[in-house]
Amino acid sequence: MFILFIKTNRNVFMTARNGRDFTGKVVLVTGSSSGIGESVVKLFSALGANVVVTGRKADRVNRVAQEAQQLSPKKLQPLAIVADVTKSVDLNNLLNETIKTFGKLDVLVNNAGMGLFSPVKDSNFMKVFDTLIKVNLKPYLKLTHLAVPYLEATNGSVISISSVIGMVPLSDFTVGGCVIGFDRGYNTGFVTGNLTRGADPEMTKMLQQEMFKRIPLQKVGQPLDVANAAVFLASKDAQYITGANLVIDGGILYNSGGIL
Repeated sequence: MFILFIKTNRNVFMTARNGRDFTGKVVLVTGSSSGIGESVVKLFSALGANVVVTGRKADRVNRVAQEAQQLSPKKLQPLAIVADVTKSVDLNNLLNETIKTFGKLDVLVNNAGMGLFSPVKDSNFMKVFDTLIKVNLKPYLKLTHLAVPYLEATNGSVISISSVIGMVPLSDFTVGGCVIGFDRGYNTGFVTGNLTRGADPEMTKMLQQEMFKRIPLQKVGQPLDVANAAVFLASKDAQYITGANLVIDGGILYNSGGIL
C-alpha cells in the first residue's frame, strides 16, 4: 500500500467527529420496506438525511416511512414510493420522483434482492438463474446507470449489498459475484433480515445452520450491522475508499474455503 502523507490541518481532525452527519444529504435505498434495507434507511434518517423508502407493498413502505420520520432529528418526511425494481418504468419513476422532490441524489444503496438456491443439475436451474439475474443484478445496474449523472453532480456514492456467497466457492450461487464486481459494496454473511427472502424454507434453514457453524464470532449478524457499514461507506470517513468490498460476515469468509 502506498499513501502520500501530507501534513493535515488541525481542523480536519476536529471535524472528523461529524463524519456521520448526513444533514442535507439525499439517500435512496431500494428494498427498504423490510429487513436490512429498512435498517439502512432508518439509520440514514436518524443521522439527518432526506431518505427515500421504497418496496413493493404500500403498507410496509408507509410504515417504514413513518418510523423513519420519527427517527429524524428534524422530523424530515421521507419520500415513500411503491416500486417493483424488476420493472424499468418503476425504476425510472423512482429516480425521477427522488430528483423532483429533493432536487438531487447523494447516496444510492442498492439493496433489493432475493435468495434462491438451485444445483446446476437441477431441472429448474436456468429458471432460477434467470430469476436471480432479473431481480438481483439488472435492477442494480439499471438504477445505477440512471443515477450516475446526479451522483456525479454531488460527488455521491453507490453502495450495493450482496451476499458473501459471491466471494467464496459455492456451486449454487453465481449472481452475487456479478453484483460485487461493479461498485463499492458491502457483502454480508448470515444476517437476520431479508437476505433469504423468497428462498425455500428448508434450504434456508439448512444454509443458516451450516453458516452459523463457521462464524468465528459465534453470533448472528443483525440488519443494523450492515446499516452501520453502509453509513460508513457513504460518509466522509470513507472518502479514500472506492471500488472496494467491505465484508460483514462475522468472519465466515476467512474461516473457510467455502461455505457449503
